[in-house]
Amino acid sequence: MVKVYFGTNRNPNRKKAPDDFGRGFSEDGLANLRFGAAEVSGDDLDTYELYLAPEKLREDTGRKTEDEKLSNYGSLEIFDRVRSKMNKHSRDTVIFIHGYNVSFKEALSAAARLKNNFSTGAEGSSVNVALFSWPSDGSMKPFFAYANDRQDAAASGPAFARGLLKLTEFLRGAAHTEKCARKIHLVAHSMGNFVLRHAVQEIVAQTAGRPLRIFDQVFLMAADEDDDAFEHDHKLKPLTRLAKRVNVYFNNEDRAMAISDKTKGNPDRLGDDGPRIPRAIPGKVSLIDCTPVVEGLLEHSYFLKSDIVIADMRDVLAGTASDKIERRDYVQDSNRYRLMG
Repeated sequence: MVKVYFGTNRNPNRKKAPDDFGRGFSEDGLANLRFGAAEVSGDDLDTYELYLAPEKLREDTGRKTEDEKLSNYGSLEIFDRVRSKMNKHSRDTVIFIHGYNVSFKEALSAAARLKNNFSTGAEGSSVNVALFSWPSDGSMKPFFAYANDRQDAAASGPAFARGLLKLTEFLRGAAHTEKCARKIHLVAHSMGNFVLRHAVQEIVAQTAGRPLRIFDQVFLMAADEDDDAFEHDHKLKPLTRLAKRVNVYFNNEDRAMAISDKTKGNPDRLGDDGPRIPRAIPGKVSLIDCTPVVEGLLEHSYFLKSDIVIADMRDVLAGTASDKIERRDYVQDSNRYRLMG
């Protein structure tokens, strides 16, 4: 079994003891978040047992222990579990935002696969993975599903930002004996990068334009985002202030990017051929061209299925300098690293 933590603003399938989440927003509002954990299993990681942390939004006047108080708020309970794992096993935590056309079940499966990919077999060298699942349609209805997902991704940005700010406040408020030196990373796939854009804007607004660094490494994988995203403050330009390094992976044979570009009226995509002006990006942004090592069914989900891409991401997580990672060939005129087989 693979343990995955999660936060979601999807609607539960039932009010009491839900065991799944649907394609719409929570009935309690776009930014309403529920937190929990799942044990994902099966040969294809397509089976799970769900634990949903209880939420109690009103104070109870009765006297309670600290553990009982903590359990009143689902986010704090899950944050405390993650922090405990980070401390006990010296684990980093990877936050994952899935992309377009993904059900809650499929999102858990992808998160579990991501955790397996980043694990090296030893208990202490694994990572925690925390999924943020937004209400992607999880269907392939022509035209409507993509448009709906894009709107829902934008609307989910503030919910993700709220969860991140709560997590940051929780970790920074830990007692000295509870603090750990482990890191938090982020992986955003496909339209999850559009969720991230709107989350970044919300964080900047809530921190009066002075956001704290939250992440060590950020991975933008097959980003369904404009190729000028790092040129504008209202897009992803402020992201570099929230991270030590931002890694942009792209594949110019990704048909999903071509569809987004050509049939949906979008500008050229960041996940297709990288930034529009590659030599004008901030110094802490690394560009990684996966085209030479990705083909066929891997073309859009290579971050989960390509051994070479996975190995490259693991080297980044290990703190290896960008120019010291094997399998990379630097292309000076386009300021990018090309992955080689």
